[in-house]
Amino acid sequence: MECGMYFIWHNNVLLNFGNKEFYLFLAHIKGYVFHERAIPFPDGEERLIMQSPASEINLAFAEEEWEDLKDLLTESAYLGNVYEILKGK
Repeated sequence: MECGMYFIWHNNVLLNFGNKEFYLFLAHIKGYVFHERAIPFPDGEERLIMQSPASEINLAFAEEEWEDLKDLLTESAYLGNVYEILKGK
């Protein structure tokens, strides 16, 4: 927490954010509704595709992976808030 960064590792995804960027990203992904954005993949499973800032790179999540990622980010936000309270900010 001293560096003011969030490092999120989930399966094969590693994300790093500053505090402001983390909360912007969290708000952004909470706006995604899996069943509205998911498309079928060749293996028969539906996946949600999330674009990255690099147009050549997209991330694909099955429903369970997507829910796990949202839960992980939400828990990270709660923990970040606890750390801020403990630091007296």
